[in-house]
Amino acid sequence: MEVDDETTVRLSPHAVARASPRRSLGRWLGLAGGAAAFGAAGLGGFWLWPQPPAAPAPKPPQPAVILLPPPPLLTHAAILAHQAREPTALRWSANPLVWVLDFPGLEAQGQAMNRAAALLEKRATPRDRVLDNDALAAAIAADGKLPSNWYFGHNYAASGLARMARLAAEAGITLNPMERWVQEQVGAARRIDPFREAAFLSLPATGPGVDSDARASILLHELGHGQFMTQPLFAAHVLRVWGEGFSEAERQAMRHFLARDGYDTRQEDLMANEAMAYLLYTPDRRFFDPLRDLGWSESQALRLRSMLRAGAPPEP
Repeated sequence: MEVDDETTVRLSPHAVARASPRRSLGRWLGLAGGAAAFGAAGLGGFWLWPQPPAAPAPKPPQPAVILLPPPPLLTHAAILAHQAREPTALRWSANPLVWVLDFPGLEAQGQAMNRAAALLEKRATPRDRVLDNDALAAAIAADGKLPSNWYFGHNYAASGLARMARLAAEAGITLNPMERWVQEQVGAARRIDPFREAAFLSLPATGPGVDSDARASILLHELGHGQFMTQPLFAAHVLRVWGEGFSEAERQAMRHFLARDGYDTRQEDLMANEAMAYLLYTPDRRFFDPLRDLGWSESQALRLRSMLRAGAPPEP
């Protein structure tokens, strides 16, 4: 702008057993004792043969691991042209570490991503535990929102989504089918590139609440976040501009704007990331207008945009 292929090797045991002196003596005593017993008891006697070792218990069958094929690499324009009829994973050809999860609408997107939002970036929800279904519904209602419009787009690092799944499992919280599908994509990303962080972005299809201009702006905004999460030099540049190029008054204005959307303003990296994405990659004025939302003149916004763009990758 919280990964795994395994090869299993099975060795068939074909070792030659060698009896120890102690084992040989035991066998001899068993035979001698058996002979004495037979002599004393006649036909009613029996031989005391040593018992053979018990066969090892069979191992339970291991579940088959289904490896998903890598999602297609598409350009920015091709991703925008794609209209999902079911949740679909895509990767951005300009940066394959950026995954775009294309959803058929806001409702499916919310089912898949809202619990992650609560854990990773919403101010009124905890950072150290996953909300169950009732608590998540209450948090969304407290913001005066619906599950479909708590966010219009999401962006999370693969490590954050993996951490959510781990915390949910530890708390005994069952993820819904859409969330489990997202976790499958996280696993696929880690198999494709185990050593680098991947970014997961969401994109709703056009429909109620999302027209074509809104969808284009959502995608551009989220791709900006994808660059921040996967390109350390760009992230470092954004953080430097946030800390040194913005005045404290400008940072406070941005924090107040983001707080109205429920962001956790205590996370400085999150504030810098969002400031960059709104200033550089959010052309739809319905989502962001510097004068209306921050009280900034166009020249003030242009000064900050210029500083941010100086270290930005090519336009998405």
